[in-house]
Amino acid sequence: MSFSRRSFLSETVTFGALSTLLAHSELADALDATAKPNGPPTAGEAYWKNLYASEAERSRSSSTPDPTRDPRIAQYNDKAGLRWANEIKDSELPVFLDDAVVTMELTGFRPGSQDKSQLAKVRFAQLHLSCQRVSGSEFLGPIVWAALATLFTSKASLLPTEQSLTWSALAGGVAQPSGPQMSNGPQLTHIVLNEGAGHMSINITSTPTTSLLDKILGGVIEGTRILSPLLGFPGIALPALQNFYTFYGQLEKSRPEDFLLNSEQQDVVVTQKGTDNSNVSATALKLINGTYFLVPEAQENDFEKEMDKLVVSNNSYLVERDAKGSPDDLIAQAVPTVSYVALNVKVQSASDFPATSSVTDPLLDSAPSGGSSSGSKPPATTKKPQ
Repeated sequence: MSFSRRSFLSETVTFGALSTLLAHSELADALDATAKPNGPPTAGEAYWKNLYASEAERSRSSSTPDPTRDPRIAQYNDKAGLRWANEIKDSELPVFLDDAVVTMELTGFRPGSQDKSQLAKVRFAQLHLSCQRVSGSEFLGPIVWAALATLFTSKASLLPTEQSLTWSALAGGVAQPSGPQMSNGPQLTHIVLNEGAGHMSINITSTPTTSLLDKILGGVIEGTRILSPLLGFPGIALPALQNFYTFYGQLEKSRPEDFLLNSEQQDVVVTQKGTDNSNVSATALKLINGTYFLVPEAQENDFEKEMDKLVVSNNSYLVERDAKGSPDDLIAQAVPTVSYVALNVKVQSASDFPATSSVTDPLLDSAPSGGSSSGSKPPATTKKPQ
């Protein structure tokens, strides 16, 4: 699939997908350079091209680039502690009479010792998160909320203190002091999941130094900046996002060994009604209030051996229960061989969402359906998307 600068810009501008990345000449040059891809596609190119394709359009070989890097997901809350997400029962999901609003915030990334040798070979690593509706309207297909950010811009051996690897550091790239912090980084907020069902994907790739993306990032992002935002899609139609990531795969050209975490589209449910949705499987991931930790399958055993010893600090990092030391030391010492991403999740009914936050569908410009879990009448200003 070929791209031109004009067609890419016209398609992405329409959906508000531009960011500081598009303001630099390096990307314009890259668009021209990828107009005619050379040679067979890399594993990463094939992966990104197929990630958002419909089931009918996906190739039979569209598995993840490295199955040992498929995510294993654990969940923590104060009541249940740390457990595998598949242990969450249907009865723990809320019952809503209206749409569900899900807030997702990536609050931490901790590289494990097994991956630091690979990370030391690159300058950048990219983290991608998306959440997608399972159905669309009469006029638009399913809407996706997505974010893409750079995890670090120096060698892994020179990574800053763990407390700096939080989304709070996004705004200015300034290291945050140790201790409890309120995260003010970018969130996939206002994710409205009709009937409480959707799809989700999280990926981390280390950027090959030979790729055009490495060259672009080297000219765009300051060397001291950590978790620098690249692109944010607050609401984008699925075909447009698929086109973007097909192009992104051509820029990145990742090999299987470049993936720290790779996932196919994961079915998710956030309400009891969502478990009955015909568009998701019976094994869908259940998202409830709390912090989720995603670890590569290759490191699952190391993680499981230590699960009963671990608690969560600041909704962001794992530490050993009753261990003593500085926050950074505690984070480094807990499951040291395991790399993980922390994802904080909050699920609310649309009518209970704070009115000051104005929950709307970005493309449809209308609020989610009304009603509340208690059966009360919806606010007069709330209407269902057309």
